[in-house]
Amino acid sequence: MSSITDDTKSNTPNDEEYVEIRNKLKKEDIIEENTILNHELNSLISINLLHIISKNKLKLNYKTLLKKQKNNIFNIQKIPKLSIGDFIYRITYYTKISEVTLISSLILMERYCKNNNIILTVYNIHRLLFISIMVNIKFMEDKHFLNSFYAMICDVKLSYLNKMEYEFLSGIQFQLLINKNVYYKYRNLILKQE
Repeated sequence: MSSITDDTKSNTPNDEEYVEIRNKLKKEDIIEENTILNHELNSLISINLLHIISKNKLKLNYKTLLKKQKNNIFNIQKIPKLSIGDFIYRITYYTKISEVTLISSLILMERYCKNNNIILTVYNIHRLLFISIMVNIKFMEDKHFLNSFYAMICDVKLSYLNKMEYEFLSGIQFQLLINKNVYYKYRNLILKQE
């Protein structure tokens, strides 16, 4: 299992242990079958996020912005080995979230970045994306897991995940509602239908 963290890495289960956990949860009817998101949507989201990161690198004040957000809780020191596409697949595989939840999470992530003068980089995208999805799952989905399960997926200590969750919610001022028109605008941009 590729680590997406650095100093906050915990002793987490390997992929076989994840499968065992998922199978147990399936037996308990916590996870429904056939709810894995469309691979094409995951790829489109990944491409869009990588495009945003590339655009951010071209900003004249990129190095200054990086220094300013260096101590942000979502930043890591080393670029993760796990690609953003593989990371999105990992999240959707284990959480079985809906398309609406995933796309809405991107809106929440942008809201956090705007409110806190943060730009997306290769150093923060994994954690920001994950925490926005986790928070949104709890808000939108009928079923969700304990934070300890999410900590395993994100490969961080539970205490650190809790801090990230609080920082994210504070950073969006606990505003989780998303306007329907905004949602469809984002969805169309991602699917290139606009």
